[in-house]
Amino acid sequence: MSLRGTVLYKMRTLSRYILGQQIAPFLFGIFIILFILILDFLYKNLEVLIGKGVPILVSFELLTLSMGWMMVMAVPMAVLIATLISFMRMSSDNEIVAMKTGGMSLIAIARPVLIAGVALSFVMIPVHNFVVPETNHRLANLLVSIHRKKPALQLRDGVFMNDIKGYSILVNKSTGREIEGVTISKIEEGKPAQTIRAERGEIYFADDGSTLVLKLYNGEIHDVDEKDPKRYLRLSFNEHTMNIPDAGTQLIRLEREHRGDREMSITDLRAEMEQVQSKIEAQGEQVLRIVRESSADLEEFYRTSTAEDANEEGPAARQATSIVSSAGDKLRSVRSQIESHRRRLRSLSVEVHKKIALSFACIVFVIIGVPIGVRAREASAGAGMMISILFFAVYYAFLKVGENLADRGLMQPMLSMWAANIVLGAVGLYLFARANRELPFIPLRLWNIRKGERS
Repeated sequence: MSLRGTVLYKMRTLSRYILGQQIAPFLFGIFIILFILILDFLYKNLEVLIGKGVPILVSFELLTLSMGWMMVMAVPMAVLIATLISFMRMSSDNEIVAMKTGGMSLIAIARPVLIAGVALSFVMIPVHNFVVPETNHRLANLLVSIHRKKPALQLRDGVFMNDIKGYSILVNKSTGREIEGVTISKIEEGKPAQTIRAERGEIYFADDGSTLVLKLYNGEIHDVDEKDPKRYLRLSFNEHTMNIPDAGTQLIRLEREHRGDREMSITDLRAEMEQVQSKIEAQGEQVLRIVRESSADLEEFYRTSTAEDANEEGPAARQATSIVSSAGDKLRSVRSQIESHRRRLRSLSVEVHKKIALSFACIVFVIIGVPIGVRAREASAGAGMMISILFFAVYYAFLKVGENLADRGLMQPMLSMWAANIVLGAVGLYLFARANRELPFIPLRLWNIRKGERS
């Protein structure tokens, strides 16, 4: 093997080794972040899932669909965790020093990680564009279905159950579907309440899953005659069956046609942006039409009216004022609609740029993680996690503030979403350049000035 071939072989071996050092902390970071996000998800939704009696499989489906947006949050942060922890370990074991002694610069050492970050960023673009919008749409459909689901039927001895609209049910003792000492109040608007009492009975759902069946034995029905309210009715029975529709706990899945911003791909977002833009242009033409029509009306008025008619207190003057006032009201209404459409246009544009900018966060975090990991050689994995959380919090704050500013029209949508990458990327490049030249992050000149100010 030639010298050049030997060098290339060693470089490939070293690149595989450096990339191999990223795998374990990357998977560790994914696991920790997903674990935290799942706990937060369960904390926010556990009451709804239990209160609605959602089956275990549906709850698992809900959690699985939530993994879409969780993964796009977890992957960039896991990249930063992996870069920091792996370079901290290699630096503390003097492997970075050995590589530099062998003639490698920090850029050469970090090259395989940078290439992997670029590749992962391009992989995340279709994930943001196709996978996440679809999982978000299915998740929204499932959440709407769960929220519309009737609450689980829970009978407690000696306590009125009022979960079913129009009925109040009291059971002295319940054992499975067997019930004893039953009192049912049937309440309909505009009618006297009907009371049903029974010694015992059975309660269960019909096969359709939505009809509640009450089979009662040895009881009485107490009612008032609708035609003659003074007449009291009492009917004894040996067996009486009540069917209450739409009282079941069956989950009826809904398919919403509408999609929110985060449920659309870039193609869908751009298509809607074109529709909104066409509405703005049509309303701009409407403004010109209102101005032309009101000007024509005023011109006609002044042409046909006399000086006496145009007196400030005359009817013709009031007509002219009415024309101007009507035109002003129409213009204000159209202007309000235009502003609403512009807000919508900005919101859609923000979502388009966010999908791409978040994908390239992987590259930014590699650039930041390498120099900090090299310098923080004595730090632990826990310190790497804390540094990662700090940088990701700053990144997320940039996104949220930028999104709010863009929605209010105070910043261009593209700049608002790319500001985090630009600022943190610039910081990372500065730190990388200083670390590559083996210079302190803070120039000694500035450090001495600060020490002089303190003294």
